[in-house]
Amino acid sequence: MRSFLATGLRLAGLILAFGLMAGTVAEARSVPPGSYLRSCRDAQVRDGVNLAAFCATRNGQWVVTRLNDFPSCRGDISNQNGQLWCERRPVPPPPQPGFGPPGSYRQTCTRVEFRNGVLSAFCLTRAGNYQPSVLNTLTCQPGTDISNQNGQLWCRPRQQVQPPPGSYMRTCRNISLGLGGVLRAQCQRVNGSWNPTALNMNNCGNYRDISNQNGNLACF
Repeated sequence: MRSFLATGLRLAGLILAFGLMAGTVAEARSVPPGSYLRSCRDAQVRDGVNLAAFCATRNGQWVVTRLNDFPSCRGDISNQNGQLWCERRPVPPPPQPGFGPPGSYRQTCTRVEFRNGVLSAFCLTRAGNYQPSVLNTLTCQPGTDISNQNGQLWCRPRQQVQPPPGSYMRTCRNISLGLGGVLRAQCQRVNGSWNPTALNMNNCGNYRDISNQNGNLACF
C-alpha cells in the first residue's frame, strides 16, 4: 500500500512539474518530428514554438525537459540523456559599417573586404552555411542594390556598352569596350595570326577611324 502511494505521489509530482515548467496550456499543434520521439513521451507544443516532453535518461529515469524555439532547429531534435537538444541555425552577423559599398548583403554576409572595386565576403546560404563569394562592383549598374542571393553576392549588371565603329571591325574579333573606355579585341596580323590588343579611347580625341595596324588597334 505504501509503495503504491509513493509511486502515485511521484507521478503526481512529475505531472505538476510538467505543468509548471510549461507555464501555459498546451496548444493543439503537431509536435515536430525527430529521434527524440523514440525515448520521449507526452510531447506537447507550448506557446507555438516551445517543445516539452518526458524524456528517458541513460539510467532509465523519466525527467521533464523543454526545448525553446524549436522552429529555429536545424536538422534532428534528439534526446540527450533526458534533455531535448538540437543544432541551431546560425544567427546572421550584424552589419559591418565601414567595409565595402552599401547594400542589403551586409545583413547576411560577414568578413567583408573591398579592394580596387572587388567585393569579397562570406555569405549565408538557404541551407544555413556560410560560403565565400566575390563580386566585381565595377560591373554593377549605378544605384543598384548589392544583395546576397543564396550565398552569392549579386547586383544588377550595367547595360553592355557598344564598341565604336571603325575599319578594325573587318579584321578583329572578340571586341569589347570596357567601363573605363578601353577598347579590347583580337586583331589579325599580316601573317594571319591573331594578336590580343587594347586601345584607350580617352587618348583618341576627335578621331576619324579606328583601324587594325598589323594586329594592333590604332585611332587617327
